[in-house]
Amino acid sequence: MTLPSGTVTRAETCSTDTGKRACVPDNSSDAAPSQHMAQAPLVSVIMSNFNGSRHLEAAVTSVLSQSYRNLELIVADDASDDDSLTILERLKSGDKRLKVIARDNNVGPAGARNTALNAARGTWVAVVDADDLLHPRRIERLLAAARALGANVIADDLVSFGSVPLAGRTLLDGRHLTGSLRLTPAELVRSDGVTSGLGSFGYLKPMIHRQTLGSLRYDETLRVGEDFDLYARLLLADARFLVIPAPLYLYRQHGKSISNRLSMPVLLGLLKAHQRLAADAARLHTNTPDLQQALRARGAALDRALRYQRLVDAIKTRKVFDAAGRVLRDPVLIGDLVTSLLDRKRRKRSENNMDRRVFPHTIVLAETDMVEQIPASPGALRIPVTAQDSSKRDWSAHRALASRLARLASVGQSDIIADGAAGLDALGYVPLWKSAQVRLKRENARHAAVPPGAEVALLMDRN
Repeated sequence: MTLPSGTVTRAETCSTDTGKRACVPDNSSDAAPSQHMAQAPLVSVIMSNFNGSRHLEAAVTSVLSQSYRNLELIVADDASDDDSLTILERLKSGDKRLKVIARDNNVGPAGARNTALNAARGTWVAVVDADDLLHPRRIERLLAAARALGANVIADDLVSFGSVPLAGRTLLDGRHLTGSLRLTPAELVRSDGVTSGLGSFGYLKPMIHRQTLGSLRYDETLRVGEDFDLYARLLLADARFLVIPAPLYLYRQHGKSISNRLSMPVLLGLLKAHQRLAADAARLHTNTPDLQQALRARGAALDRALRYQRLVDAIKTRKVFDAAGRVLRDPVLIGDLVTSLLDRKRRKRSENNMDRRVFPHTIVLAETDMVEQIPASPGALRIPVTAQDSSKRDWSAHRALASRLARLASVGQSDIIADGAAGLDALGYVPLWKSAQVRLKRENARHAAVPPGAEVALLMDRN
């Protein structure tokens, strides 16, 4: 990309594969934390990985490139047989904050996360998946929100990307939050549709204060729903769990419903965990009428999912009489079958139409008074943006922006030009690009949290 005149380019000391935010910028000039950061609490980011080499480097570097520098990233590799360990060892050699624990046997995401948790030293623990991405200022902003709100568990909104039909959706869609939400056990349980997609608060990736976490760990018998189960136990222990509508976590969707990962053993495990949760609620005297109702509804949904899975298994194994008998005894399952088939057809139709979607070759992100002045190729999409004022808690405009950018990036990868602090902040919501250029004044560039793989153009004084 040709740079505007009057600029000096400082290219990042790495190469960028097309469409990936996956190379490590040269942070040597600010590798040593400032005195303020040295006094800040250590944040332990934990990540489990199993054969995630395709997206692992991008996920790791999005953590290590955070504006908040006083962190450690602990990746527990769950006996991967791909190139994951090779990637992790290479990244570890460039940043001592990355710690890698290689397991000899596969124990699932819950067990791998527990392995990382047991090694964590931080005052706060943050959970990140090995195929997701973070806004460069996510940890900084979550810590600030936790301090301001008095939270000991803090989470933000998730913005989906990757799967075109799902791209741009957020976990908080439809909730119209402008301020924080204090999560209750009943609210968590009510949100969980068991077989539904993004929408359950169990998908949240929170930061948890170590004293609040205590000895609680993930239930290693669960391969699905382990997050929900841990959050429920935290809430029953009276954790102050707050959710802010800030779209700082970029959640990679692979186009498949959670129901495709369900099986009889998985559902039986979820049902047992649900029964333990209900018993704990009664034992701890936190079983309010709202929670009782929510637990009954979720238990019924799990039981129905179990009956449906038995029907599906009978159909797949061509046990015609068994399948017919189940439908006759439980006709409600016909509706579940129809919904599943229609969802599959809709998804296939969306995938077939992907190549027909139009995406802009260049996107300009700049403040309103500058967005039309930035040199760019003809036909560039120019999006006016504003920097998020940390003193304000209304994130609605940024959620709309993050959703729009996630949709655009999921259809196709563009050249991005991000101007100034507002453009840089908006660039943090773009999960994938062909190339990215950040235009900054020299005095602002030194400590800017630039996403990995972006090129920085140092601007001369505009006056």
